[in-house]
Amino acid sequence: MLITGGTSGIGYACSQHLVEQGAKVWVVGSRPEGVERTRRSLAVAGASVCDVSNEEQVEAVVAAAATGLGGLDGVFVNAGIDGQAVAATELDVSHLRRVLDVNVVGAFLVSRAALRLRPPPRSIVLNASVNALRPERNFLDYNASKAAVVSMAKSLALEFSAAGTAVTALCPGYFPTRMTLPYLEDPQVRRELLERIPAGRFGELAEISALVAFLLGPAAPFMTGGVVSIDGGSGI
Repeated sequence: MLITGGTSGIGYACSQHLVEQGAKVWVVGSRPEGVERTRRSLAVAGASVCDVSNEEQVEAVVAAAATGLGGLDGVFVNAGIDGQAVAATELDVSHLRRVLDVNVVGAFLVSRAALRLRPPPRSIVLNASVNALRPERNFLDYNASKAAVVSMAKSLALEFSAAGTAVTALCPGYFPTRMTLPYLEDPQVRRELLERIPAGRFGELAEISALVAFLLGPAAPFMTGGVVSIDGGSGI
């Protein structure tokens, strides 16, 4: 299994879960210190530093992972960055471009490199967001990027399902990660967020890890093209 953004948050939790389940996992992170920390803390088969928006780096890392693992059964396309958290009229164009470059172009590059393998993986899960389905105020950049990821997953499913690769989009709500903690730990923001979640709580990393493992596994191929929410009902 290859997991991008596998050195923190949801990606790390999924890497840990899969390793504990006996899977051979190759993690990818954007920072050398994060990759080394993950290599020391988890019994991963391999770990690489990569900027997923860099085509040459992505091609090299996917090839290295496929060689090191003897092929790729599944890929969790998880690497992403947050929006600027400002009104659309205040949004910095350079930040918008970077969000699209990482969240959209990066997801495409990783998916394309994996699909070019012979044999290609049996499953690809692209991490989008509940924001793709229910946009959040002051996050136009992030909302748009994740909506594009959902469309990308559906497009890839149309092209590659018949050849044996299932492609799904995952749409998580709020989980405790490095990216979300500034919001979850702010009392007012936390209260406002919980008011939008019918379940009345935030997600637990164990819940999304189990779901990702299922989507990457052999029991989920007929879910190809699906958009799977795990958000406590906040997308309603």
